[in-house]
Amino acid sequence: MSLNKKLLATAIAAGLLVTANANAAVDLDPDTDAVVFASELEDGTLLTTIEDDVVFPVGYNFSPGEVRYGRFECSANLTMDNVAVTSGSGDLAVGAINGEGTSALFFSMTAGGLGADESITLTVEGDNTLEDGGDVSCSFSIYDQPSQAQAGGATGRIATTGMVTVIERESGFVFDATPGEATADVATDYTAFVAGGVFGELQFEEVAGVLKADGTQITLADIFDPDTTVVVAGDFTAATDLEWDGLSADTVDDEAMTFERDTIVPGLNGNLLYVENGTDAIQISSYTATLNAVANAGYQVTSTITVDAGEIVRNGTELQAPLVQLPAGYLSRIMLSNTGSVERPYSIRVIGEDGNVISTNAANMTGTIPANGSRFFETNTFITGFSAGTRATVIITVDAPTDQIQGVYQIVNPANGSISNHVMVRPGTN
Repeated sequence: MSLNKKLLATAIAAGLLVTANANAAVDLDPDTDAVVFASELEDGTLLTTIEDDVVFPVGYNFSPGEVRYGRFECSANLTMDNVAVTSGSGDLAVGAINGEGTSALFFSMTAGGLGADESITLTVEGDNTLEDGGDVSCSFSIYDQPSQAQAGGATGRIATTGMVTVIERESGFVFDATPGEATADVATDYTAFVAGGVFGELQFEEVAGVLKADGTQITLADIFDPDTTVVVAGDFTAATDLEWDGLSADTVDDEAMTFERDTIVPGLNGNLLYVENGTDAIQISSYTATLNAVANAGYQVTSTITVDAGEIVRNGTELQAPLVQLPAGYLSRIMLSNTGSVERPYSIRVIGEDGNVISTNAANMTGTIPANGSRFFETNTFITGFSAGTRATVIITVDAPTDQIQGVYQIVNPANGSISNHVMVRPGTN
């Protein structure tokens, strides 16, 4: 049995659905899709009455002069006032309407001297009020007795469409990520990626088929205020930009990249691409994406939604000696070992405190570690001077699987024979 809408077809204001799409059609049939409104439409206490009419076939063949009783009802969150029910044919007369101000109407139906065909339509006109932001279901049933039509239920029921959901609420947008992995290449001292800097995918889009208050497709601009942002957080110290679906970040920072709402609208769904500067080492890092939501008037959204966006890893080994000292009279040394069956190249980088200019000998800052062997060297062979304190941090990268390479930093006092050994640390593991 069809409910040829006009019924409950489209709009929500102050949390209440109001009809706007008078040409839509809703069948009272479980196989028919409901009209879907955005769950972000704000609930409220203000009730807005709406004028609407519902037209549907009676669905029952009446004998001449036969009297039956109809019940048109919806879920309890919809009330109907100032109701008139009229017949589409003089062969079927509708009696007084009972149940105004509630979610269920019941009335008599009397056939004329020639009877009444099941295709005759009934039109329900009135002021409909949806009192919350929930789903709405409706049905039409025919009963044998007026008391049965008033009570509803199975007793005395001759025909029914059954309660069918005609309005549903779903989120009008999706914010989600597919985490991936980008690999910084040890062969470039981690200044470039092995196969590009895409470390994940991020989606922020409207959901097709979800409606806003006027019954048209909802958009991100409908829901979200321009102050809304999406922030991708992680280590960006070696980045010049983060591209999302080909668009650059609006704000670039070492710890986060920010996209403003007007950049995102009408929605983005694509790769997150770390754009390296080609100079600084790309750090191992995990990344999150956070929607910082500010809702427009008439909408309500969770203020923050955070998802896992991916990570950057490295394909080689990095070892650090955080404090290397070269005081007078001491020996400062490093030992590297390689348990693999292939000779591995290494490179050394030295960093220090602000204001301390450290001199190095580039010729001694690269080399190889033999297969199934080790390499030993004094730190003063590549650190040749300081403008201030005689201390630095030494970072060694090795083009080798991390489970094959180990390193030890050692400082020795030859005068008394004291020895201090420190296993070199791996970033992210200590």
